[in-house]
Amino acid sequence: MNLFHQILIPTDFSLAAWHAVQLGLRLIAPENSRLTLLHVFPSGPSERSGDLQLMEGLRKQMDDLCQTLERSQKKKIQPVILGGEVEGEVLKFIQANAFELIILGVNSNGVDNEPGSHISGIIAKANAPVMVMPNVINETHQVS
Repeated sequence: MNLFHQILIPTDFSLAAWHAVQLGLRLIAPENSRLTLLHVFPSGPSERSGDLQLMEGLRKQMDDLCQTLERSQKKKIQPVILGGEVEGEVLKFIQANAFELIILGVNSNGVDNEPGSHISGIIAKANAPVMVMPNVINETHQVS
C-alpha cells in the first residue's frame, strides 16, 4: 500500500473526526511525513475575551492530544488551531500547504452519514484528494 507524507484532518473533536484520525494514522508514512490536525474555532470579526480563553483551552487540548498520539504512534503530528469561518479557514489552510490527502469525518450527531455544507464545500474547492469518513460505521467496517 502506498502511504502518504502530508495528510490534513480537520477536526471538531467528534467521533467521526476521531475515526478520520485513526485512518490517517494508518495511512501516514512512518518517516519524513506529517499528519496535521486542524481545528477551526468559529469566531466573528470581534473576538471576545471568552472566545480567546476558549481558543487557548482548545489549543492546549489539541497539543496534549497530538503529543499523546506522537508518543504512542511514533509519528509526527502537527496541531493547528485557527479562528474564523470554518469552511473558509480550512480551505485557506489547504491552499497554503501541500497536502497529499485530506480526511474529513461526517459529523451529523450520530444520526446518518449525510455530508453537511462544510464538507461539500471543501470537496468542491480543495486542491488535494478528499476522503470522507462516515459518522455511523457498520460493525463489520469499524475503524480500530
